[in-house]
Order: sequence, then structure tokens, then C-alpha cells
Amino acid sequence: MDIDIEGDVGSLDITALEGIRESFVALDGLVEQAGFDSLLDPTELQIHIDDGIGDATWCRYDIRWYQTGYYSIHHTDENGLDFRFDYHPKPDVPEHHFHEPPDAASAEQSCIEVVEPELVTRAVHKLWRRAYETGDTTHLNTAENPP
Repeated sequence: MDIDIEGDVGSLDITALEGIRESFVALDGLVEQAGFDSLLDPTELQIHIDDGIGDATWCRYDIRWYQTGYYSIHHTDENGLDFRFDYHPKPDVPEHHFHEPPDAASAEQSCIEVVEPELVTRAVHKLWRRAYETGDTTHLNTAENPP
């Protein structure tokens, strides 16, 4: 379980994660690899992208989607740029929240309000793609209910 999550979120939803993997691969030709961290006992889906924001040459998404509909989508890259879109219980932050770059230390209301795996995937990808193309992470959490 993610140490940031407080409360019962249930077990992983493997079917939702497989759909997210298919969506990410279809959305972006830069996806190098997409699969579970373990075939026998998966704890997350990992999406490896063959480029990154700014001068990063790669980035990775570690994705957890739970049967309750809660999720955590964590971005990291070779330069230590971390941010995360989350929907789960946690005291003192909204259930839908965004952990800001560069280190994902603080949390604020997420601009992503949809809860369907396909729509959340498209929203995260769209926001990442904008930051990737501009080299600017200041608007990662700026959109009106994407996608």
C-alpha cells in the first residue's frame, strides 16, 4: 500500500490498470515499456517513457488504481522531478489532490475531477504532454476538469 494513503482503499484493480496501460500506449508513441512491477504479485503499473520534461531523457509513471476507484499516479524522472495526481483519503487535503513538482512534497486540490480510469489517464497524459512540449511544469495542475 502507498504510505501516503490513509484509510481503506481496497485492493488493486488489475482490470482498470490493464485498461490504463492500453490507453497510455495508444496515446503516446514515446511509451517505451508498460507493465506491472511483478507478474506474480503486482503492486503497481509502470509506464516508461523514452523522453521527459526539460532535459530529462526518460520518465516513468507508477500507477496504482484500486477497486474502490481511488488512485495514485506518480511521475518521476532521472532528474528527480516528482509530481503526483491522487484520489484517496488523506487528512487535511482534498480527496482529489495534486502533489506539486519538483518533489511532490505539498498537496493542493487537483484539477482532475473525473473518476473513470480512461478519462483520468487521458487527463494526466494531456497535462504531462503540455509540460513536455513547453518544458514548463507550472501548469501541470491547471485545466478545467480535463480531459
